[in-house]
Amino acid sequence: MKIEKIILENLTALEGEQVIDFTAEPLRSAGLFAITGDTGSGKSTLLDAICLALYNRAPRFDDAEKISAEELKQAESKAQQIQASNVASVLRRGKKEGKAMVIFSTHDGTRYEAKWSIRVARTGTIKPVERSFVRLSPQKHTFDKAELQDAIIEAVGLTYDQFTRTVILAQNSFANFLKAKSADKATLLEKLTGTEVYGAISKQIYELSKQADEVVSGMEHRMEGMLLNRLEPQALAEEEERRRVLAATGEQTQRELERLMRQLEWADRYRQATQRVSEEEAKFAAATKACSEMRADEQRLERYDSLLSMQPLFQEIIMRREDRERMRNDEAQTQTDLEQVRQTLDTKRQELSAAEERTAEAEKQQEQRAAAINRGHALEGEMRVFEEQLRRADAQIKQADEVLRKRQKDLTTKQQSLEAARQEITQKQFHQQSLSVHSRMFDKFDLVKDKLSLLLTETARNVESHAKWRDSQRHKMGLEEQCEKVKHEQDQNLAKMNALKSNLMIHKQTIQGLDSAKLQRAVTETRNRMDALKRAAVLWNHISEGYTSLSEGRAIQKREETELAQKRQQAERLEIERDAAEEAYNRIATAYTLSQSENIVELRKQLKEGSACPVCGATHHPYHTETERQLGNLLTNLNKEYVAAQEALAQKRNTLAALREDIAADDARIRTAARELQKMERRQQADVEEWQTYAYLDNSFQDCSETANREARAKMIQLLKDNTIRVAEEAEKELDTYNYHQRHINELNEQIENLDTAMLNNRTAFDKLRTEIQVLVAASEELQQAIRLSDRTCSQLYIDLDGMITVSGWFTEWKNNADGLRMRLRDLYEDWNRTCRMLEEKQRASELLCEEIKGAAAHLEEATRSLEELRENRTALHERLEAMKEEMRQLFGGSSPQKEAAALKEAVLQTRRVETELRKLCEEHQGRLKALEGKRENLEKGRVKAQQQLQEKQQQLDLLILRFNGSHPPVQFAELEQLFASTQDWKALRQQLDALRQNLMQAQTSLTQARDVLCVLQADPLRPKEVGEEALAMLQTRREEERVKLSEVNRRLGESQSRLMAHERCVQEAAQFVETLNRAKADQTEWQRLNELLGSADGKKFRTAAQCATFACLVEHANYHLRQISPRYELAQRPNSLFLEVIDRDLFDEKRFVNSLSGGETFVVSLALALGLASFSGTGLAIGSLFIDEGFGNLDRESLDLVMGALSNLENAQGRKVGVISHTEQIRSQISPQIRLRKQPGNGSSVIEVV
Repeated sequence: MKIEKIILENLTALEGEQVIDFTAEPLRSAGLFAITGDTGSGKSTLLDAICLALYNRAPRFDDAEKISAEELKQAESKAQQIQASNVASVLRRGKKEGKAMVIFSTHDGTRYEAKWSIRVARTGTIKPVERSFVRLSPQKHTFDKAELQDAIIEAVGLTYDQFTRTVILAQNSFANFLKAKSADKATLLEKLTGTEVYGAISKQIYELSKQADEVVSGMEHRMEGMLLNRLEPQALAEEEERRRVLAATGEQTQRELERLMRQLEWADRYRQATQRVSEEEAKFAAATKACSEMRADEQRLERYDSLLSMQPLFQEIIMRREDRERMRNDEAQTQTDLEQVRQTLDTKRQELSAAEERTAEAEKQQEQRAAAINRGHALEGEMRVFEEQLRRADAQIKQADEVLRKRQKDLTTKQQSLEAARQEITQKQFHQQSLSVHSRMFDKFDLVKDKLSLLLTETARNVESHAKWRDSQRHKMGLEEQCEKVKHEQDQNLAKMNALKSNLMIHKQTIQGLDSAKLQRAVTETRNRMDALKRAAVLWNHISEGYTSLSEGRAIQKREETELAQKRQQAERLEIERDAAEEAYNRIATAYTLSQSENIVELRKQLKEGSACPVCGATHHPYHTETERQLGNLLTNLNKEYVAAQEALAQKRNTLAALREDIAADDARIRTAARELQKMERRQQADVEEWQTYAYLDNSFQDCSETANREARAKMIQLLKDNTIRVAEEAEKELDTYNYHQRHINELNEQIENLDTAMLNNRTAFDKLRTEIQVLVAASEELQQAIRLSDRTCSQLYIDLDGMITVSGWFTEWKNNADGLRMRLRDLYEDWNRTCRMLEEKQRASELLCEEIKGAAAHLEEATRSLEELRENRTALHERLEAMKEEMRQLFGGSSPQKEAAALKEAVLQTRRVETELRKLCEEHQGRLKALEGKRENLEKGRVKAQQQLQEKQQQLDLLILRFNGSHPPVQFAELEQLFASTQDWKALRQQLDALRQNLMQAQTSLTQARDVLCVLQADPLRPKEVGEEALAMLQTRREEERVKLSEVNRRLGESQSRLMAHERCVQEAAQFVETLNRAKADQTEWQRLNELLGSADGKKFRTAAQCATFACLVEHANYHLRQISPRYELAQRPNSLFLEVIDRDLFDEKRFVNSLSGGETFVVSLALALGLASFSGTGLAIGSLFIDEGFGNLDRESLDLVMGALSNLENAQGRKVGVISHTEQIRSQISPQIRLRKQPGNGSSVIEVV
């Protein structure tokens, strides 16, 4: 690419739009040009603008330090609240917009325009950067924002990093690279060539290899953790047998617990049924009693129902009596109101006559004052006009007075400012004279700063070189001590190795002839036989107990079946006796219930001889003819018979219920025992079948019938167990002896292997230490040569600076505090520039103040004259207004025409309003009088009519009562009044009686159902033999014991199952995990091989190899350019290192250290390196523009000639436009044309000139 035009606007020191056109003369025909200007004038801004337009990045922002959020908040404006690394900070302070635009062409003639711009919003915040990229020819095309950056990179052919290494060359960086040490040179090479990625790759390989080792180690530990719960074969067999026995015990305990639970549930249901029968009997008795107690209320309800047809007529008569009384009261009240209204009407007529006289008097007075009121209105209008004119005059006077005072104050302020400005000018002139002694230093201030920086850098390098030389000597001594230590450690390891091998031979001879597999197999077989014998002993004990339990169970079952048959015969006989007792009881209970009825007793007391009985209607009552003694004997005998029958029936029922409960319980127990016996027989058969698996243990074990000698076989099993235990102990003892020696052999082999590794590491460390010592010797020689060269450079810089710095004792101050001296010189220089600039500004301000004072004096005189005229006009207006006010006081005194007119008008209106209200009241009272007279007549007529209707209804009621008394007990009006006026709720009473009858029926039904449920429970097979409280407590105790037993068995069974499941799970997981572990180990092997080849913790291994290869290519490209610009020199690289030498052809190809090069030679060689990097980074591209930052101080004549020759050859050999950013007067005075950046006085801005 070739840059044709650069356009900048408001970027840092460059204010306004600045254009650099490389297609116009003199830049068009120039192959070499210089970019010059003072420090801070904006030379670097040109290169930043190119990078911003193309990449929205610039070198100055790449390594900028970030500012904290608190510091950003303290910024004065929103435009300053941005990070130093933000490209928006390139905008010149105080400007609203800025831009950078680059027009360039490619090798095929295509032209492009890249633009970068930024704006500040009205709120003070900086808007996002705006960018555009346009192809100008051969066909115009604007690229979208999404593809803009990719299109620029494709057109230029370089990324940002490649562009800064190819088009913009920091030649001073390569000068530092030439003279840097190996470690520093590697760091600089990374920055210049971008080889830091190889160090990152090396670190990544090391980390991944380390991670692979950690993964494998973790997986191996995980495998060990998986196998922690694995059981040995013997322990596994024992655990399975334990689980089987516990499962069988748990099932038996569960069945027993369920049986007890069912019996307890039966007992609870039986208790509830018994309680319910008692409750239902009590409810039935209560319902019967309640029905008897409500008999009187039932009779009253029947009387009410028979008289209910008279209720409407009776209520109407009562209502008409009340209406008659109310009409009489209303008639009396109306007569009273009529008299009151007549008296009020007479009073209001008198008040109306007086009100008409007062109205006539008020109207007459209003007509007499009309003329004076009109004159008062006219005067008020004229006075308002004069008052408004007077207010305007006061406002004008006040405004004129303020203008006068303001102009006086302004004149005084300007005079004071002029006097202060003159005094400050005098002070600045004296200060300028005091600083003029340093004018020679101020003229070369940029050169002084550069040389001070070089002196500081060279001095630090000198001190650092001496320190490094001393460190290398100490390091060398330390390495020699380490060599001796490693050699001594190697001799000790050799002696340990011989001793370990002797012990290893002793242990191998001890176990010679023993086979580990055979020993292990013998131990395992013995353990298996022992386990089988233990299980056989448990099983045989279970079989023996089973035969005994079966014999006892069959005998008990036969005995209980016989007893059950006898109880059933007894129950049939008791049922016949119970039926006979029930029949006798029912007969006696009926007679007894009738004799004890309360209603019958009450009716007998009310009977009178000759009166009809309310029940049967008879007039003769035998009850009164019998003696009381005979009746008493009869009732007493009936009561005794009833109680005796009741007790006999209860006894029969209880005896039968108890017998039925015993029968049901015995039957259920027999059936349960039969089922349990069958289960025991099946379990016994399973145990006998299982016993056949242990028959191989002894020939006598084949017979397992009930007739076998069980005690003798148990003793036989114990004898076999004792023999097996003795054989197992002997086999385990032999195996332990073998394992003891084998373990020591393994430990010795491991120790020998570790010693071999340690001895190998020692040999490697010894060779490495010797190599490092040799490298240190060579580096020490280089350091000594660099120290001598640095001493010469520091002396020359001191001589140059001493001739330019006019501050006395500067060198002593620089040695004590270099930064303080630089700050002092910079402050002097800034004070000089600031004093000159401020003196010029104050002189211009003084001249401007003189002119302003003359104008202010003229304005003050004019304001005084205007104020006097306004005051005279105000006095005339005030006198005329006072005359009008005096006339108004004579007409109305302290009042006003409006108030007096309003008062007269209000008096007339008030009298008229009173007259109207009184007339209206008279009319209202007259109407009310007529209405009351009509109401009195209507009330009198209504009262007479109501009296007639009441008499008719009374006659109808008397007729109904007469008819009712003919067929019912006599009734009077008082009884009707008592019944119909009663608060008794007859409907609720009727519902209550119905509810009582319904409750009686429900109680009888519930009692029958409860007795049926109790009989069913008594016949339930689950019924225990005893049902008392003690039997229930015994059942609950047994249930809790079985629960505890079942819980313990389940716990032990769960533990056993957990151990077995853990064993199976860990075996399965280990089998599945083996494949994953193998893959991880294979991956670990691959990463270890790659790590041995390229990996290192600091990334040095791969980075060093890549840097050496990259450095070799860079040197090859640099030599190509060096042959073109100065054939005398050639660069040479030591193999596999970053050490660089210079071959001087004029000195018979002598190899020179780079530290021995002069300033001019250093410039030529570093320029070749910079061009070599440009060629290396932009291989295959045609770069038409190149910018070089030379970065050197003063050069002698010979070095200057060499530099200029190199630059001239560069222009001819490269065939591209080359721009040199020069900081020294010597070089920039030799190059033409120049892009000169000239600072403007006053505001710190710069303008671009092409000369």
